[in-house]
Amino acid sequence: MKILSNTRFLTVLYLVMFLGILAACNDDDAVSSDEVQLLSFGPSGVLPGGEISFIGNNLNKVTSIELTGSTVPSSAFTKHTPELITLVVPKETGEGKVTLKTAGGDIVSKTVLSFEVPVKITTVTAEARPGENITITGDYLNWVKAVRFARDTTIIKFVSQTINKLVVTVPLGAQTGPVVFSTGGTEPLDIESEKELVITLPSVSSIAPNPAEREKNLTIKGTNLDLVMGILFKGVTAPVKEFVSKTSAELVVKIPKAATKGKIAVVAYSGVNVASSDSLKFVNDPVTGTTTK
Repeated sequence: MKILSNTRFLTVLYLVMFLGILAACNDDDAVSSDEVQLLSFGPSGVLPGGEISFIGNNLNKVTSIELTGSTVPSSAFTKHTPELITLVVPKETGEGKVTLKTAGGDIVSKTVLSFEVPVKITTVTAEARPGENITITGDYLNWVKAVRFARDTTIIKFVSQTINKLVVTVPLGAQTGPVVFSTGGTEPLDIESEKELVITLPSVSSIAPNPAEREKNLTIKGTNLDLVMGILFKGVTAPVKEFVSKTSAELVVKIPKAATKGKIAVVAYSGVNVASSDSLKFVNDPVTGTTTK
């Protein structure tokens, strides 16, 4: 990547300013001879750690500049004159308006300063239950705007978010699959995790009584049964969603009158069905596959 000299950079910046691309203030505002005025700033799309410039009037009176997520005091400016301030963008800076702090008050930009941000995903929790938190590590994670799980379940509110760490609650509807991170900045991207996030599913170890009676209770034992949204019986089109009792290790449900012989399935909140290994039989049902002498 080529780096422009300071003279060439300022020439380009002034040209852009006059074209109005980086206009940050209203040109119609009346300005007194000693009033601080922000005319433009840029370039928009600079990388964090790069240098940006602020052009205006009486900028020597600016004591600090507040960016989203960071503040740069005048002592850290790389250039500070009445017409020009230059500074290095702190790495933790986010997208937003710019505030120039002065003894006479604040000057807030009318436009948003954005950046070209190289968001990087390093690690993602390997497996999680719906409702649990997962942790993502990487770089510039403060620029992640949304997290999408398999089955198009999108989260835009996070448990916590910093430049190197993102904590997100796994939604109930999430399924096993890659996680997609949508980023902001001047060039928004969708970044897919290299490995799938495995979503924990319920499992069935036993059903009792078996044979059972219709319209009587059936006890289902297993693991992660608190993640079950419903029970699907053979002969019944819709899962039963009302339980007599429900814990992570045991479910008790009333058997529908229309249920027929066959395997049952527990239905996770994601819609994934997990079948029992044993078939449910019923008392007094005819036995098939035998020969009567």
